[in-house]
Amino acid sequence: MPKIFTQVPRVVVILETCVQPDRQKLDGILKYVRFYGPWHLHIIQNRVGEQKLAHFERWNANGIIVGQSMFDMEPILARVKVPLVLVDPLPCHLKPSSPFYRRSYVQNDAVSVGVMAADFFINKGFRNFAYVGEVLNRMWSRGRGQGFSSRLRKAGFACHTYPLLTRVEMNDWAVEQAKLAGWLAGLPKPVALFAAMDIRARQILDTCLINGLKVPDDIAILGVDNDEQLCLGSSPTLSSLECDMGHCGFMAAQLLDEQMRGKRKRKIILKYGVKRTAVRQSTDVVQPVRDGLVARAVEFIQLNACERISVMDVVAYLKVSRRLAELRFRKACGRSILDEIQNVRLERVRQLVTETDLSLSEITDRSGYQTDDHLRHIFKKHFGVSMQEYRRQNRS
Repeated sequence: MPKIFTQVPRVVVILETCVQPDRQKLDGILKYVRFYGPWHLHIIQNRVGEQKLAHFERWNANGIIVGQSMFDMEPILARVKVPLVLVDPLPCHLKPSSPFYRRSYVQNDAVSVGVMAADFFINKGFRNFAYVGEVLNRMWSRGRGQGFSSRLRKAGFACHTYPLLTRVEMNDWAVEQAKLAGWLAGLPKPVALFAAMDIRARQILDTCLINGLKVPDDIAILGVDNDEQLCLGSSPTLSSLECDMGHCGFMAAQLLDEQMRGKRKRKIILKYGVKRTAVRQSTDVVQPVRDGLVARAVEFIQLNACERISVMDVVAYLKVSRRLAELRFRKACGRSILDEIQNVRLERVRQLVTETDLSLSEITDRSGYQTDDHLRHIFKKHFGVSMQEYRRQNRS
């Protein structure tokens, strides 16, 4: 018979909530508590100046959920007798010699993440592929690389894998960036590059920009985590696989609840995968624009389309005749200069509709359209629904 609680359970949660993935895991825990609680939560991040676990015995916890940020808490956690659930544990905590070996845990299915990345690029028509792992080559990073390369092999493609780092390269970004730049330059182009995490993807993007490699024309980049501060704070913006961190936290809380109530006594291992692919500019182009004049025009349009520029503004920037500009643009891109301006504007509108609460008038002004009515007409013609309905559908 399940244990009947006579008081609100006290649960310690140890997560590094200064990073987005752990914040999403905490959201999943809080969601479970809203549904099946209440719990008293004691949240620990293990940073300087914040609450610690030193007086764990005094807090009299009924259960613990702990992520990778346990660090100096390991000796205390190793001797606790209450139920404890690990979230994305490090390899050292899964070995038979570890005091946490018999504990249940929830872990990312790293191989399936790599497989999904490979399918994403294959479906976009790429033929050259590369993988850059996490600096310390942790188990999850190896798993993502293995899933990526094995899926590509089944499809008949090879994968270029970035070499492991030396200790000097790990500790000196300038040294490693020089190595990374040389490796990127030597890849066959265009290449689809999968990075083990968004931080790594951002490093690759910065290295490309410094060394004259065009993203996505030469190198299309896909990361993992969908950390919006990293992905949206770059130019071009970064595409990323968003793992289902909220579901991870929810499952961890459910496991702990069942253990605290005595429903589960044996070790349980649960895995979670990818929630969605956030597609942005870093993977937008499959076939690069080889015409330098057209490439300049595309860049100019991306920078200025929402400032109410016209086709003649683009022509004036290129310093050629309108006829020549139109002919070369249509040959290289399969569409007119005006079509490109409209596409960039509509993408801005789509982002503002789905990611903000701005009014129609504000969206009209920020996307370069003359009137609200004109934008309404263009949007419904392009997307098939009104802006209000599009916002409702994508928010839900």
